[in-house]
Amino acid sequence: MPIAQLDRTVLSLKGETVCEFLNGLITNSLSDTLTFAALLTPQGKIIADFFIHKQSCTHLLIETPAKFGKALMTRLKMYKLRAQITIEDVSDTHTVYAFWNGEGDVGHPDPRHTDLGHRLITDDLLSVEHEANDYDLHRLALAIPDSIWDFDSEQVFPSDTNMDKLHGIDYKKGCFIGQEVASRMHRKTEVRKRMRGIKLSGSAQIGDDLMAGTRKIGTVKHVNRDYGIALIRLDRLAQIQDAVTLNDSPVTIMEPPYGHTP
Repeated sequence: MPIAQLDRTVLSLKGETVCEFLNGLITNSLSDTLTFAALLTPQGKIIADFFIHKQSCTHLLIETPAKFGKALMTRLKMYKLRAQITIEDVSDTHTVYAFWNGEGDVGHPDPRHTDLGHRLITDDLLSVEHEANDYDLHRLALAIPDSIWDFDSEQVFPSDTNMDKLHGIDYKKGCFIGQEVASRMHRKTEVRKRMRGIKLSGSAQIGDDLMAGTRKIGTVKHVNRDYGIALIRLDRLAQIQDAVTLNDSPVTIMEPPYGHTP
């Protein structure tokens, strides 16, 4: 199966109360294997999203995009206060790999969607056949956002990136930072904007506008070959009568793998 090494910061959290500590901060409840979650600002925007690999009841490994690593470490240490928990950056000794389009039980299934494949943290160096760019194309073909490429810290709300559709938020768990804002947006009858995959027929760059006639309906966030991710105004998309274009070339707004939902 294809395998690629991803550019991730790996943090090790150890302590008798480490699970309780993290559960009180993050958007999701911890599973026994691999959890997708985020740490939000009090205003509800994503500081960092990440995967939590549970090693034991007292040891967790968190992998997050390298660009989020320093901010996540700083926030976790700030919230730790006097808790008897150690937080250490182990990126020098641990590596994150993604596996896809194959059989086997290496690592754990990506909790966002089964077609994304498996993820693994290991202190062994594996032989890789593909680049992270290949994994990027794989997930773009599935129309699934990924923070490595699609957004930066404190720019977007979880619903903008479809975290609520990709098993990244548990609205029934106890309190987490930013919960009030996230829950209020969840209770709204209609979400106004979401990231959607796009299929290109011409050239595009980050920041380019998707147009329906003379009306802007979205903005490109990432492009790789003839695929991309755009932040789309769903209310405007629902009202369009003209073809959607990008730099005067037709563009297809892809259906997400979890269906067309608000």
